Amino acid sequence: MRRPGLTYWLTTLALAEAAGIAVVAATYAAIDRGQIGAGTAAVLLAGGVEGLCLGSAQALGLRRLGVRPVPWIMLTILAAVTGYGLSMLGQVGGSASADTAFDPPPWLMALAGAGVGLGMGAVMGLVQSPALPRGIARGHWVAANVVGWIPAMAAIMLAAGLAEQGWPLFRVAALGAVSGALAGACVALATWIALPRGDD
Repeated sequence: MRRPGLTYWLTTLALAEAAGIAVVAATYAAIDRGQIGAGTAAVLLAGGVEGLCLGSAQALGLRRLGVRPVPWIMLTILAAVTGYGLSMLGQVGGSASADTAFDPPPWLMALAGAGVGLGMGAVMGLVQSPALPRGIARGHWVAANVVGWIPAMAAIMLAAGLAEQGWPLFRVAALGAVSGALAGACVALATWIALPRGDD
């Protein structure tokens, strides 16, 4: 059994997160502008879409290591929805309301994102770990996710802080896609190291 090549793993995860975060960014922007009701449900649904994108990309790369795609994807969706739910409870990572008197600067958004990434990485790694094949140590996978998601969420939140209220949704989604690609690359680099080298 061999881990996927680094270029393949990095590219697929970057593309997956680009798509997922584009949806999340557009959803938050639409909620803030009052274009979508039921903000909590919309954010959780968008988080599920991100989890679907990421889980599918990872499952494709991890099949050669014995990962079963369906359980992996379902657990990744669960982890993403849980992570977004927890971030909303802490009122971090976006708000379902535009009624805020404080507009944090981008650097503070990035710092907050790093904190969110610490939690998101732990949640993602722990929730996915039951679906790991025997050749991948669960502790290493969780730690790798924490390492990868700290800069990943910092990039995502930095982009969120740069987006302006008057931007059209497609522009917000495009910025989200760029930050998502950076985030996916961070997660890919960190988790690839945790995969068994096999014959490569």
